[in-house]
Amino acid sequence: MQLQKIIHKSSKGDRRAQKQFFELYADRLFAVAKRYAVSYESAEEALFQAFLKIFEKLPDFEFINEPALVGWLSRIVINQTLMDRRKELSTLYKLETIDEEHYNIAGTEAVDDAVLIELVNKLPDGYKTVFMMHVVDGYAHKEIAQTLGISESTSRSQFFKARKLLQKKLNYDYGQAGT
Repeated sequence: MQLQKIIHKSSKGDRRAQKQFFELYADRLFAVAKRYAVSYESAEEALFQAFLKIFEKLPDFEFINEPALVGWLSRIVINQTLMDRRKELSTLYKLETIDEEHYNIAGTEAVDDAVLIELVNKLPDGYKTVFMMHVVDGYAHKEIAQTLGISESTSRSQFFKARKLLQKKLNYDYGQAGT
């Protein structure tokens, strides 16, 4: 079935079309939810809650092309996942203090995408969330602040600290360590 037909039928409440729509995008959107969720289960829950919102809002969605659709879907999943974590995250932003000298990530042989992903995943939750929203999903600090219920300066600070930790670890493991 053509994508626009699936969207149209899904927006009208056709369960079979909604199932097809879910199957088309569930894996991709689950990957988005996992970037922000604290566990597999919370990512799964956020995804299902997001799909309920998607099907609710689908009648108002105007299809332009698939990339625009994926962007819209991703935004809903990100917002749902972060809404589920909002209380926890706001506490983390207020209380997050780490001893950067003891910040430790297992070393690897070469800097590649897998290593960078591992480094980002091992950032403290507050840093990681802001970093991922800004770098991976392209949110501006103002949008991040509104979504997470923090100030714009806190968003910038969290991003700066995340970037500083990543640079420090990369320099230590791959820069001056061998000299």
